[in-house]
Amino acid sequence: MVILINMEYSIRVGEIRLNKWRLGYQIYRPTKPQGATIVLITGGGHTKRVWEITPDGRPGWAPLFAAAGREVIIMDWASGSEPLTQRENMALIKKMIETELSADQCIVWLGWSMGGPQAFILATDLLPQKTVAILGYAATGPLNFYQPEIPLSPLNLERREKLSREKIDRISDSPLFPRAFKEKYEAEYLIPIPPLMSAIQAKHPAVENLWEILTVKHPERFPPMLLINGSRDKRRSPEKQAPFQEWLRQYQTDITFIYLDDFPHLGMLCYGNEKIVARYLDWLETRKL
Repeated sequence: MVILINMEYSIRVGEIRLNKWRLGYQIYRPTKPQGATIVLITGGGHTKRVWEITPDGRPGWAPLFAAAGREVIIMDWASGSEPLTQRENMALIKKMIETELSADQCIVWLGWSMGGPQAFILATDLLPQKTVAILGYAATGPLNFYQPEIPLSPLNLERREKLSREKIDRISDSPLFPRAFKEKYEAEYLIPIPPLMSAIQAKHPAVENLWEILTVKHPERFPPMLLINGSRDKRRSPEKQAPFQEWLRQYQTDITFIYLDDFPHLGMLCYGNEKIVARYLDWLETRKL
């Protein structure tokens, strides 16, 4: 297993604009970068802070990857004066990558939860020439095969809401989550989810004309993948993930699925989060990526 080293790195804050939308991001640049750049795409209702630091003050995945010599890019969800979909978010990410990375710099996408479909689409349809791998943590799949939970809630595109207390309890359900800092997590890590984005992700029939936004057009371009889930994430059990895995294997044979004991949906904020980073680094090192 890869040993995480303590390499020095700098952090640069940036913002990119496209039409009426903007995207804030941070780049962690080690003094001696090695391998492909890792781009972390956060889950719905969360800011990029989930990658920076845990609620109890331990390093998040971005500094852990950077300390191991990897250039890392993290970003918030896009914002703007008009209703947002994942299309605008991905367009801004693509523009940011084309602005910040040299032509020969390769990318590994890491999508968490609602960031998963965007990682798949950026890798295959938008920036396949720069992509060498996809990593996932509790990654939701694209809408090619996804079947929504029934019944769906009534659609209200005017209401922006943060995650409910019930959902927070579910995604943090683990002895590894720093429960003493749960209020800090709720206050500093969460943002309202744009309702149109949620409707598209949920494959709501009222926005069927927009489902194509989260549909992979070129699955034959899937690169090697490592997809990790926590055993406490009941909605991503091996049984529930089987159709997704079978679909992926139609297009790519180099896919590894790992289930880690006691980790929940919010594994990046848990005690032992560095062990998950080490798994990713070890897998990348094995493939010399």
